[in-house]
Amino acid sequence: MPKAVSATEAKNRLGALMAWAVEHRDDVIVEAQGKPRAVIMSFADYEVVQALREQARRQAALERLRALRTRVSARNQDLTEEQAMVLADRFVRETIDEMAVEGTVRFARDR
Repeated sequence: MPKAVSATEAKNRLGALMAWAVEHRDDVIVEAQGKPRAVIMSFADYEVVQALREQARRQAALERLRALRTRVSARNQDLTEEQAMVLADRFVRETIDEMAVEGTVRFARDR
C-alpha cells in the first residue's frame, strides 16, 4: 500500500523515502496542501510504467492507422490493388525525399 507524505516531509526525508520505495517496491505519494502532487517510486517500477505508456502510445497509433486505412479504402474503391501500390510507393518516396531535405532522416539511396 502506497505511503503518503507531505511535501515538507518528502523534502526533509528524501533519501529515506527513496530507500523505502525501493525496499518495499511501493510508491510514496507526495502531497501538497493535502492533494497528491508527485510520486516517488523505484526506478524498476518507473521502467514498467514507461513501457506501459509506450505500449499505449503504439496501440493508439496503430488504431489511428487502421482508421485511416478504412477511410482511404472507402474513398479509393475504384483503384486496383496495383494502382494503389503505385500511388502508395510514390507518396512514401516523396515523403522520404522531403524528410531528407529537412534533415529529419539520412539514408543512402540507389538511384
